[in-house]
Amino acid sequence: MNIQYLTYQEIDFTKWDFCIAKSVNKLIYVESKYLNQIATHWDAIVLNDYVAVMPLIWRKKMGIRYLYQPAFLQQAGIYSHFDLTEEITEAFIALASTHFKFAEISINYANIPSAGNNFYQKKINTNYLIHLNKKYEEIVTSKYLKERIIRASKFDLQYVISTDVTKCIKTYKKLYGERFSTISKNDYTNFEQICVDLQKENRVIIREVYNKEGNELLATALFLKDENRLYNLASSIFPNGRTCLANYFLFDSLIKEFNNQPLIIDLEGSDLTGVDFFYKKLASENQPFYSIKWNNLPKIIQLIKP
Repeated sequence: MNIQYLTYQEIDFTKWDFCIAKSVNKLIYVESKYLNQIATHWDAIVLNDYVAVMPLIWRKKMGIRYLYQPAFLQQAGIYSHFDLTEEITEAFIALASTHFKFAEISINYANIPSAGNNFYQKKINTNYLIHLNKKYEEIVTSKYLKERIIRASKFDLQYVISTDVTKCIKTYKKLYGERFSTISKNDYTNFEQICVDLQKENRVIIREVYNKEGNELLATALFLKDENRLYNLASSIFPNGRTCLANYFLFDSLIKEFNNQPLIIDLEGSDLTGVDFFYKKLASENQPFYSIKWNNLPKIIQLIKP
């Protein structure tokens, strides 16, 4: 088993993207074009001839390089052509720790850390999915959902297809910017640019909900798309939208639009109680993933987060 650390300049991006495309746990976040736009800097760990890879997304502060989790990139970690073993997962993490003394990152749903004593802390996170490879009636079965969809239908809401990336992201920032204060202006700019780039490849889906008259925007959602998933990366609801359950109407309409297709709506999870409750009610599965953290900095600065 040949595991090696590569700097960004040493990465073969053709082999990298082939590995991601063929990975059993493929997610859009680690395509090279996505990483190049979203990450400040990134290097990599590679197994053999790119049969498994792990991006190492880093910044530098006070002369210290550290691993961090960028905004709009939910899961990094190890991606591979085969089901990962605990041994390989631990070997990747151990090698990363020799190059970075501090890390606070998320790995992906297929990376299961060892249950034994580790040098790092771990925390499990929720990630809710809706499987669309069935008829609509087989997807929306919850009595709770059906009741809310019926209530929303009384408002005669309009479900609208949009292509306006800038408007959708501005709405998201306006409504949630203060809550997500760690997302910087530069993060929003980078995310908007990758959305614009992916839109040229028909890999961006934007849906809006308006009131009956069509003159008031009530909810929006921006999804990135690959061959497996629709990634819910920026969904927003206005106060008046909450009143008429516009978020339930939007996702119900989306399910109707894409049902019976080999796709998954990746709702993501949320630390906000109300949002988490909403996603949990919509979802057909929770596909959890881990966040991990280590701090091997010298003791004199160990309490300082880079």
